[in-house]
Amino acid sequence: MRIAMIIDSLRIGGAQKLITNFVSTVPSQYIEITVISLREDPIGSTLDSILAAGAQVKIFPSRSLLDMRRLFRLISFLRAGKFDLIHSHLSYANILSCLAGTLAGIPVIATLHSTSHDSHQRARLVTRLEEMVLRYFARRIVAVGYTVADVHRDHVDPRKLDVIPNGIPAPADLSLQSRQQLRREIAGDENRVIIISVGRIVQAKGYEDLIEAFAILHRQEPRSVLVIAGVGKLFDKIKSKISELQLEDAVHCLGVRSDVSELLAASDIYVSSSHWEGLPVALLEAMMSGLPIVATAVGDIPKVVTPEAGIIVPPRKPECLADALKDLVEAPEKARAMGSAARMHAMREYSLDTWITRLTSLYDETLGVSNV
Repeated sequence: MRIAMIIDSLRIGGAQKLITNFVSTVPSQYIEITVISLREDPIGSTLDSILAAGAQVKIFPSRSLLDMRRLFRLISFLRAGKFDLIHSHLSYANILSCLAGTLAGIPVIATLHSTSHDSHQRARLVTRLEEMVLRYFARRIVAVGYTVADVHRDHVDPRKLDVIPNGIPAPADLSLQSRQQLRREIAGDENRVIIISVGRIVQAKGYEDLIEAFAILHRQEPRSVLVIAGVGKLFDKIKSKISELQLEDAVHCLGVRSDVSELLAASDIYVSSSHWEGLPVALLEAMMSGLPIVATAVGDIPKVVTPEAGIIVPPRKPECLADALKDLVEAPEKARAMGSAARMHAMREYSLDTWITRLTSLYDETLGVSNV
């Protein structure tokens, strides 16, 4: 089976990590994968990881979403490659894949990753276009969580909608010596309480709320430290807010890191301050690493983070976020128990093998391949 996986960008993010995990795990003798990116990403890219996993990568950049020259080059490439199926991720890729796939005669499975969209007018227009092409041209539509499916159900053909929750690999063990060394690197002192958040620094992730919440917490618990791994268009704004609140010694923005699983294993608490989400990969990784979770009640997070595994708070309420973090910082035994429960739940419900089995079964069903 030859599959073209098309995505907006290869910049580090949840959807990109899913593709990397897929191409790294699925048997190459069963599925041959070519990853197509719609932009060039020289910084913070997952390109090297995808290439190392054995997949081919092609780039079709353009300054315009509906660039007809790019569209026809993409159609030509898809036809020449004799692809059996297209699987797309994120809005631009969903739109172009549906158009190119229809014209090339190749079925398209499109993936919806989030429950909400940017409020800017241009983003709203892209959303309307995406919903239209998904309704009429996608063969199947994958929602990464049940809340994502509920939000989009009325805007696409619900008969095409399949819910396949994200899956992640179990992390490698981190030795005690390596853990202590990494804790010293990111916190300056291995005995501090390390709270970590991972993700693109963009509006959806609510990092300004997180900085405000941590400022409240830090006044009461000065031994706490916040570590943020990721980059994004609000990176400089967040750095300025950290400086404004005089938190430079307690909040560390690490930028792009290739060792996120190790960072999680070296930390004590995971926090997500998102304003909207689907089923965040980083949060699942944190649970798999045995971290207790403090997160906002958006997307599928309340379904994933059980009361035994973490604390859920309303979005856009920094004071609530601070209270929940304080609860765990002050009760390390409770935090450890929640972390153990989080790991067990993630391994049972969100394993990489389960996710890949569900996806490949959908591929077979879409193409009418018998599993008998």
